[in-house]
Amino acid sequence: MVVSQQASPNRANQESSRKAVMKNPSTLRRHPLFGQLSVGIVVGALALATLPSPADASDGHEENAGIFTTQIPAEGSNIAAGRAVIVVDRPIEEVLPIVLDYANYVRFMPNFTRSKVLAQRGSKAMVYMEVSVAKGMYTLYGQLKLDERAQDGESRLVEGQLIDGNINAFNASFRLTPVNDGAATEIDFNIYVDPDLPLPSSVFSRENERAAGRTVRALRQRVVGSPGDAA
Repeated sequence: MVVSQQASPNRANQESSRKAVMKNPSTLRRHPLFGQLSVGIVVGALALATLPSPADASDGHEENAGIFTTQIPAEGSNIAAGRAVIVVDRPIEEVLPIVLDYANYVRFMPNFTRSKVLAQRGSKAMVYMEVSVAKGMYTLYGQLKLDERAQDGESRLVEGQLIDGNINAFNASFRLTPVNDGAATEIDFNIYVDPDLPLPSSVFSRENERAAGRTVRALRQRVVGSPGDAA
């Protein structure tokens, strides 16, 4: 996490800003709060909240067991996307509803403080999310467009894209595929965030990869109840 050394915004001003954005999220990018908050990279979630904390260095092998992560070159960018793949011991019928439950991302995604569906038709939704960073010193606002659609075979794809926010680019996707004769589900998660900051692209590429790993780990815990239950 990279955060510039600026003073924390006044609490009263921050609450006033949050209420103004909730009334009209389309004003997000124009709001003066973003002139006060000079925040570094925020990766996550679909997630906009999947950045690693110092505690990640001491995470047990059990929590990370079965998680494959890598970086994927992004066309036209020096920043790589992050990818994480895991198999959970639950059928896709149990996994997909959790991924589509946008309003409850706040219940399991790291650092999420709010996830509110602004409009929805079927699996298509506009979702407002708040993310706490820098130990609560800053609150980030984001308006995401999310959608789900069938793929070739039995796979399902849920995609999210930032519509308004204080980062340069964001997109993420969950690809769910039945495996083991339908008894388990492969979760293939990809995330790309470009914060448009003057730091080495390798820093953000690593954060994208770490964010992908933390996202599937959080989803696994939500689906199966404990990290050790995944296949």
